[in-house]
Amino acid sequence: MEKTNLRWYKLYSLIMAKKITRIENPELRAILQNYITNSLGFLGGTLSAQREKALDYYQGDSLGNEIEGRSQVVSTDVADTVESLLPNLLRVFTASEKVVVCEPVRGEDAPLAEQATAYLNHIFYKENDGFQLLYNFFKDALLEKNGILKTYYDKTETVEFETYENLTDEEYEVIKNDPNVETTEHSEREDVAAVESLELFEEQVLETQGLDLDLPVPMLHNCKLKRVNKKGRIKVESVPPEEFLIDKNAVKLEEANFVAHRVYLTRSELVSMGFDKDEVYNLPSSDSSILNTERMARFQNIDDFPMNSSADPSTQKITIYENYVRYDYDGDGIAELRKITSVGESSEFVLENVSCDNIPFVSVTPVPMPHRFYGRSISELVEDVQLMKSTVMRQLLDNMYLTNNNRVAIMDGMVNMDDLLTTRPGGVVRTKQPPNQVMQPIVNQPISQQAFPLLEYLDTVREVRTGVTKYNQGLDSESLNKTATGINTIMNQTQMRSELIARIFAETGVKDLFRKMFELSVKYQDKEKIIAINGQYIPVIPTEWKNRFNISISVGLGTGSKEQQIVMLNNILDKQLQAYQLQGNREYPMVGLKNIYNTLSKIIEEAGLKTVDNYFINPDLGKKMMTPPPPPPISPIEKIEMTRIDAENKRKIADLELDYKQLQQKQQDMLLGFEAKIKEMGLKYGTQLDTAKIKAEADLDKMIISENSKVFEKAEKSANMFTNELQGLNGQPRPSQENAGVEQIISSETDFRK
Repeated sequence: MEKTNLRWYKLYSLIMAKKITRIENPELRAILQNYITNSLGFLGGTLSAQREKALDYYQGDSLGNEIEGRSQVVSTDVADTVESLLPNLLRVFTASEKVVVCEPVRGEDAPLAEQATAYLNHIFYKENDGFQLLYNFFKDALLEKNGILKTYYDKTETVEFETYENLTDEEYEVIKNDPNVETTEHSEREDVAAVESLELFEEQVLETQGLDLDLPVPMLHNCKLKRVNKKGRIKVESVPPEEFLIDKNAVKLEEANFVAHRVYLTRSELVSMGFDKDEVYNLPSSDSSILNTERMARFQNIDDFPMNSSADPSTQKITIYENYVRYDYDGDGIAELRKITSVGESSEFVLENVSCDNIPFVSVTPVPMPHRFYGRSISELVEDVQLMKSTVMRQLLDNMYLTNNNRVAIMDGMVNMDDLLTTRPGGVVRTKQPPNQVMQPIVNQPISQQAFPLLEYLDTVREVRTGVTKYNQGLDSESLNKTATGINTIMNQTQMRSELIARIFAETGVKDLFRKMFELSVKYQDKEKIIAINGQYIPVIPTEWKNRFNISISVGLGTGSKEQQIVMLNNILDKQLQAYQLQGNREYPMVGLKNIYNTLSKIIEEAGLKTVDNYFINPDLGKKMMTPPPPPPISPIEKIEMTRIDAENKRKIADLELDYKQLQQKQQDMLLGFEAKIKEMGLKYGTQLDTAKIKAEADLDKMIISENSKVFEKAEKSANMFTNELQGLNGQPRPSQENAGVEQIISSETDFRK
């Protein structure tokens, strides 16, 4: 069987409807136009200019005040600060496999809370690129004020075209009966080899038995199929800041009257979504992506002049706005949230207009500003420092250049100008008078004594503003001469700044992100899913979690304090082991193995190792894996007593066997003489006997004998088992337990003899 993937089509979940319509309501159209053109993040404006400037400073682009022939060096303080903060922040969230922890509302919900924790982290890390998402999320925030993520339930349908050759009838039927498969091409031919085998079978088997069966002719099938895969999943996307729009008066994202995501799609992509080709090609194309100065700044060092002048109409881009608007759509006087997907800034054409539950975006900022949506970026705090350092460095370099290549004052006509202007080692300058009389160097005043302290001061200003110092970036040679206490104090102060940023990120954007993912799971994930929890694969159904958990974000401390935590945890572990030894290496009353395991697990987590299972076994699982300890050896006195009991038991078994043989003989005699007794009594008395009554009594006797036999067999079996155990005993149960077994046998014997 040969399977070939010919082509993949992705049908985006952005748009549910497949009909392009015009907005007939002029009020709604005017509202959309006003929101889009007056939103924060639209083309131009102060916000766009600030973010464009941040990108230029981060990339070390020219400052715009360069002078021809002078130094044009640019300091990279913005990039250095952002890149120094990122590792600390990412390590806080990604050091362990649990970014999010679900806390149960009630104690009985603890197992389901553990399932939800594992499930959400699985969705984030495995089904979405969690690390890359957090990297983009945080870097956008540090550089461009706010980072934006978008999460939604992706109902994407994928269409796969497959080619199969030489399928048997059974194989073709299996594939054809798949409800998600549609046959687009099909051809068949006889299976020559199968037909020959069938003819041979008819000659050798069917004809010899006189059978005439009309067997179907085996066929081989070639076909092309279209398979539609419907598989929804929770998707998280990183949104470039220039694609995000929000109402100017917004304070909180969830309470904003207008939020939009601006994307650029080609006509081909819109047609592949299912829209009519003629309607799509009548939509106006847009070059707004070229006019977006933020986008140009992002790609400036790659392509100075991005163009969108495709000659192919199918690749021409169209601006699509995915708008989330609070609007009184039904006229009840209450504004409800709606998702309206429109084309272009004019919003004349609409691709989708549906009601929705929430706005699918989350945002973080390193320096929140109260009572407004956008905060301040780290770049914003450092840009003026970079400008000043660049200016000082340029002047310092120009001064050093002029010092090494100083100007000379000459007496006109007394110096050969060609010789003077030609600079070479050992060069000769011809003069008509003594050189000291016709030539005099113009001395430049060195500024290094003033420049270097100023540069150091500017570094200090940057450190105070951002919390990023040379000590948490790596010790320099001078820091080795400073006291450890002083350096530790500086490290703690700077660490507090990065910890605050991490806490802000956790309690705002990251927490909101996982809450939305949780809500989407509860709402849409109604199918069972297998995930790994503590090394075991557990089926989970997210719809069972509704209203049963609170969600918290597990955020560790910064990089510097992680080492401190490991030291503290090791001290705790030492105390636990000491307490365990004082208990005689037994669990409780003070320390159990699970307490020690929890400490070790935390140490592994803080060390940045992914899972504790590679290093230590959970005591709960370890108890199930352990073999029971061997019993203590028996004493000589116990051996003598057990030998006596064994001999006594053998004697009783012999008595039981004798009684059993007598019982069997008695039972056999009764069965043989029963019919003869009836005939004898009938002939003797010449009367009709009540044979039914006699049979009933006899059956009762037989039943009693049979039950007694069963009791005896059980007693004998128990006695034999006991004897066998005694024979192979090596330090097994004590005589008291054996006596109990003998008493049971004697009791069975008594019952039997009754």
